[in-house]
Amino acid sequence: MKQSLYLATALIFAIPLYGQDLVPLEDPSDIPTQENTQTISYEDYFNRGTDALRKGEITTAIFNLEKSKQHNQHPPQIHFNLGIAYEANGQIDEAIEAFKDAILQRLDYPRAHHQLAKLLQRRGLIEQAIVHYEQAIRYDESLIDPCLTVARLLCEQERFDDSLEYFDRYVKQHTTDVGVRFEYANALNTAYQPEKAVEIYLELLKERPNDAGILYNTAYTLKKLGRIQDAMPYYQAALEKNPNHSEAHFSLGLAYLVTGDFARGWPEYEWRWQRNTQLTPRNFNKPQWDGSSLDGKTILLHAEQGLGDTFQFIRYAKLIKEQYNATIIFASQKPLHTIMSHCCPSIDRVATLDAIPAAFDVHAPLLSLPFILKSDEQTIPRNIPYIIPNEKLVEEWKEKLGTDTQFKVGICWQGNSKYSTPFLRSVVAAKSIALKQLAPLGSVENVTFYSLQKENGVDQLSQLPKQFKLVTFDDTFDQDNGRFMDTAAVIKNLDLVITIDTSICHLAAAIGTPVWTFIPEPPDWRWLLDRTDTPWYPNMRLFRQKTSGDWDSVIAEVATELSLHIAQKQTPAPHIIETTPPAKENSLLNQLHKEHDQLTVQFKKRAQQLSSLNVAADDPRFIAELRKLYLITELQKNVNEKIATLEESR
Repeated sequence: MKQSLYLATALIFAIPLYGQDLVPLEDPSDIPTQENTQTISYEDYFNRGTDALRKGEITTAIFNLEKSKQHNQHPPQIHFNLGIAYEANGQIDEAIEAFKDAILQRLDYPRAHHQLAKLLQRRGLIEQAIVHYEQAIRYDESLIDPCLTVARLLCEQERFDDSLEYFDRYVKQHTTDVGVRFEYANALNTAYQPEKAVEIYLELLKERPNDAGILYNTAYTLKKLGRIQDAMPYYQAALEKNPNHSEAHFSLGLAYLVTGDFARGWPEYEWRWQRNTQLTPRNFNKPQWDGSSLDGKTILLHAEQGLGDTFQFIRYAKLIKEQYNATIIFASQKPLHTIMSHCCPSIDRVATLDAIPAAFDVHAPLLSLPFILKSDEQTIPRNIPYIIPNEKLVEEWKEKLGTDTQFKVGICWQGNSKYSTPFLRSVVAAKSIALKQLAPLGSVENVTFYSLQKENGVDQLSQLPKQFKLVTFDDTFDQDNGRFMDTAAVIKNLDLVITIDTSICHLAAAIGTPVWTFIPEPPDWRWLLDRTDTPWYPNMRLFRQKTSGDWDSVIAEVATELSLHIAQKQTPAPHIIETTPPAKENSLLNQLHKEHDQLTVQFKKRAQQLSSLNVAADDPRFIAELRKLYLITELQKNVNEKIATLEESR
């Protein structure tokens, strides 16, 4: 039984050779009779070769079978038996060709497909092997063991959806095979069918209630379904059975963190180093910092995980500088070396992870700082900005963008799709959005969109409708001045950034620009649950999926909110003249009433313009005026709700 969710699917077990018994001629008439006189017929050669093969006389078998196929109308059985002979003689390439010849003469020859598939698999030609396994199973439904082989090969090729039918066929015939049912559930999980997966895990637990691997996968899948509280007991049970189950510790930590239980979450999150993944702890001859005094000392902070994680957690450098009076060296990922060197004033020196200096007193992995400093929702450092874009570049981009008088919005829709594991790629896919899905944003008036997408996802630009105004930058962007340097300067000049959960959302928020972030269901641990704000960034608003995979409703909500947001920005602030300083609550209430009156005047004016517009109801000009009228109505509704709340509290 495998402990990890995704490792079991990659195993390949040897399946006994099928059809090793030699194939006789189905009918002697398959061999053409010869009108001329010959001492030995082709049928005789076939029979001699087959008999020799049964006796283990391989060389004799090959000689006679080769002779028997010299007639133009020889049957496919000759090639099949010749393939068996060549395989027995270690001549794998010749055996492959023989089985291919058998198939060319009879496409629905399951034994030949099966034998060929196994040899292709031995040669490492996995995609070709899969094709012939599938053909063998198609033409002979009694072939069950090859179903498991092809299911595992398909999982190796990350074709998890395609593997499911073969797992299903196998487990229906092997209902007591717990290991394979476990693999099947894992494949379902990776193929985005967690509901079916958890059903199988729960069935398996009835048979093996103390299996830590099944307990862990059950918890993992319940968490994936957003059932965090249901998952907790299974994580805890897995740890009771196996206290050193690193995946269970780590995932339990994520569950605590996403529910806001930082005190229990951070210690469990430290188990990330024990998971045998790509994340490997760095060993130094200096101790890891424990939060004690650093006065006059040098601390090395070193990056880990993604670029977005660095943007998010480098905030702690400012806190350490201010509260601990330390010299800070930061070892950064190469793409972030320039921006960390020039835009983070709290850092004294920046190195890359492959050139870490030896002179320091203590060190700390970047994402261990919340654990070391015992951060909770109230003590997370949230002084924005803590990344300061280069002033010269900010001014240069201010001038370049200055001719655009519309509301400026940066957008980013695709995360890094080049991770090496299928799990990480699936995580990125779940939080990414196809650019064409953002088309509804293009209907919002008085806005210009700027692409903050680099490398991944730029191939989707051609999929946008022509009316979507999206400004892109040339190849010198973030090249001449260093990675993210132009991006940071542009973001500083934008009114808003709308982005998926990727490095751009963290960079923009750290700079201080308002950010609207798309959050998938289930969310990453850092975004907590069921809230539109985040303790990490006071200038960020979260737009969450209600159901997993549903971006369309989220995008529709963002389009509406963007229209309202721009309308509010364009509405002049009411001038309030007070002769005596009222109480704070009364002052706000008066301001809201005046804002309501002003919106009423605007509504009447717009309504009159609409009624005097002498065009058809489906005319774009009529629709544009009607949309403006609706926006004023929404603003009035918001103001009325605020007035009602204040009056109820008096």
